[in-house]
Amino acid sequence: MKKFILITLTLILISTILYAEKIAILEFEKKDRASDYVANALMSRDFKDVFKDYENFELIKKKSVKKAIESSGYTNLFYLGKDEIAAIGEQLEADILLWGTVTSISNSDFKITAKIFSMKSKDVISVTFNVKKDGNQRKQALKDNLISKIEEFSSGEINKLLSIAIQHFNSENYTAAEETFLNALELENNIEANFYLGLINYINGNYEESEKYYLNALELDPNNRDILDYLCGAYLKLENYEDAVDALVRIAENENDKEVWRRIGDLYSEIEYYDEAQEAYENAIEIDPEFGEAHVGLGYLLYELELYEDAIEYFEFATKIFPDDDLLQKKLGDCYKKTGQLDSAIEHYRKIILEQPDNINAIMNLANIYNATEQYDKALETAFALKEIEPENPKVFILLATAYSSLKEYRKAEDNAFKALEYNSDLYQPYMILSDINFAKGYIKYEKYLKLEEEAKTAYGTQADELVEKRDQAKAEAQDYFVKADTFLDEVLIRTTISSEIKYVKSRKETLKQLLEATKKDFF
Repeated sequence: MKKFILITLTLILISTILYAEKIAILEFEKKDRASDYVANALMSRDFKDVFKDYENFELIKKKSVKKAIESSGYTNLFYLGKDEIAAIGEQLEADILLWGTVTSISNSDFKITAKIFSMKSKDVISVTFNVKKDGNQRKQALKDNLISKIEEFSSGEINKLLSIAIQHFNSENYTAAEETFLNALELENNIEANFYLGLINYINGNYEESEKYYLNALELDPNNRDILDYLCGAYLKLENYEDAVDALVRIAENENDKEVWRRIGDLYSEIEYYDEAQEAYENAIEIDPEFGEAHVGLGYLLYELELYEDAIEYFEFATKIFPDDDLLQKKLGDCYKKTGQLDSAIEHYRKIILEQPDNINAIMNLANIYNATEQYDKALETAFALKEIEPENPKVFILLATAYSSLKEYRKAEDNAFKALEYNSDLYQPYMILSDINFAKGYIKYEKYLKLEEEAKTAYGTQADELVEKRDQAKAEAQDYFVKADTFLDEVLIRTTISSEIKYVKSRKETLKQLLEATKKDFF
């Protein structure tokens, strides 16, 4: 929430009046006999003449006001509390109510004391000023003193409502915050209220409403980065990827921001606009040639397009920036293998290790290449050598778990995966390995179940009963393994933001969904 607060502090308040505020003139009472003329003039013509010059105000008809006062049963407005005044305002559907007194100072000078009541905030303020008996001077005095005060009061009301609404928001009282922001919008259309309403609706899962308010805010400030960024988030929830990209492109073009171009590349990759994705990553790298995340994104993109030769350059650069990223090392190893450069890559790392026996990154890279190229015995040998140097490095146990899992030595693989989590529970790779292991175990049981299912169809008597029992047991065991595999994938999603890994997880979960359905228990 702190981020939201900081962002809104940067928003520029730009407002336009949505509609004319309705003003109800209740009564201006004469306090002495000499004030009779001015009090009557105010009520009969002055207010009408003055307010017609202001398009932002609409004067409620005298007959309507008189009827509302009479139906209220109140005979003296000057002794009423806020609730009683508000009741009259509600009946009139007014925004602001005015009433006051007129007192003579001399034969030509008079003092007007006016009260201004807001139906939105339920606040009341007073203003006192002098007028002459001359009609033109009196009307000008009303404009200079009363109308200006009403306009100032209305503006202050909005700021007060926004302040109250933000307090509700910060307290996570979103219902009250939404209601108060909507009240503010009834007075003025402004960026801050629209932004927060967009945010509240996003939090509540009303993404279409969120989009609407963000777009309203953009009409007031078309190039506001924060609004465009949050609008992008709403579009993503609505799976409107093209508009999400467009919102980010507007930011990137305005600010030439490398991180935004990188995000654009990720989004284009997600929707398989590969040419546009490559261009976005290249724009980010052009802004900052050392921007590792853009090299990562472009490397993955080229890899997915099977442009392995082109991907090597970006993976090599990325592995230098992120030497502990096992997936990058694996992809780089795949590229070396697919382009026939494996031997030279292995020789390169061996030479480094020979010269620098304690070079952790070189040993790690070599082990990853062995794993990536299915040389699992050599991967294990290298990982054990690394374990001698860094016995508590969780990456070592991930290497061991990967190799053992590929060799189908699942117990050893699981032990090493859990050992990696003992040292760092935030890593996603051990959960991915554990999911793959349980998936493999489950599929073995699933195939056994299918085989027994076929055999049971042609069996009779005791043999049939035994086959059905074994079949059901295999089915239940497969289900248990698949459930575990799916649960471990949930842990992966919590711990990684790597798009290619997320894409793999989503695909695997779809497969698991079908397998879980196929192995669910029959209730008959």
